[in-house]
Amino acid sequence: MDNGRISVRYARALFQTAQEQGCEDAVYDGLTRFAHNYLLAISQFNEVLADPIVAQEEKVKLMEMAAGEPMHDCLKQFITFVAEQKREDKMFLIAMKYMEMYREKHNILSTLVTTATQLPEETYDKIKAFIKQTFSADAEMEVHIDPSLIGGFILDIENSRMDASVAGQLNALKNKLKQ
Repeated sequence: MDNGRISVRYARALFQTAQEQGCEDAVYDGLTRFAHNYLLAISQFNEVLADPIVAQEEKVKLMEMAAGEPMHDCLKQFITFVAEQKREDKMFLIAMKYMEMYREKHNILSTLVTTATQLPEETYDKIKAFIKQTFSADAEMEVHIDPSLIGGFILDIENSRMDASVAGQLNALKNKLKQ
């Protein structure tokens, strides 16, 4: 069975259980922290979770640490279940699929704002309002600072990009002049 189908089945089962137990928000928060921490140390995670010599209890502790506190019992039980089924190496894909299901159900768009400098909070509020008005959805916003943009910002919403940066405008002008 391929990794995608396994991940979808486990994520769907967790999502249903979390809905039934009324803990889908807490599980989402824990899996978001897990995915973030996993990406920060991806090679170490893959190495430990795929290693058959590492004890199941150690793998469970590692995944729980990555999910952070507070962690709902529903997520703790699920992590233990995944380890018992020897699917620890699928946990990241399961987390990503769960997060996708949660966002779809709650009409949330994953948004990345890249700016040259830190912007005032009201600017981020305006961006969220723009997304709400344009896409009829809430924005889950991640912010990156990239001084090479010179000014302005780049807004990545799901699979769309809006480049309102000075660097982007300069590149567009340069490409236009080449033609």
